[in-house]
Amino acid sequence: MTNNIKYSVETIMVSILMILMSVMIVILIYSGANNYKRVLATKDAEENARIALSFINMKIKQNDIANMISVEDKGELGNALVIKYGGEEEGLYSFIYFKDGGLYECYSDGELDEDLSTKIVSISDGKIEQIDDKTISYSLEVSGRKINRKTTIKTSF
Repeated sequence: MTNNIKYSVETIMVSILMILMSVMIVILIYSGANNYKRVLATKDAEENARIALSFINMKIKQNDIANMISVEDKGELGNALVIKYGGEEEGLYSFIYFKDGGLYECYSDGELDEDLSTKIVSISDGKIEQIDDKTISYSLEVSGRKINRKTTIKTSF
């Protein structure tokens, strides 16, 4: 009878150890999945920031013509980068602005119209400012970190 109790205690101990091991493995998998999601979200936010910064910089450099680029206050939307087009596109404008967690562009023949705007990329927070007659500043907030960029244009406003 002592032999049976001994085997019974050993079986129970092994079962408890197996259950503990299983619980530890499940916790490890859950923790790894949460870490992966967090890293992926951070990488997506940083990629969107690079896209937004590159888009704004490219638009400024592409349209660096005298009196064609300005920064204007658009009321609730805040400041918007305004690009006037010439040549075949004369009379058309691009308005680039931040709103509701995104960078938007409105391509129109008059004033900024939110219904005509296209979301370029999701970004948590951003701002566009004119520092002086040759410098435009734009900043973004990504993962709690502020990124500031300045672009100097060759021609003045």
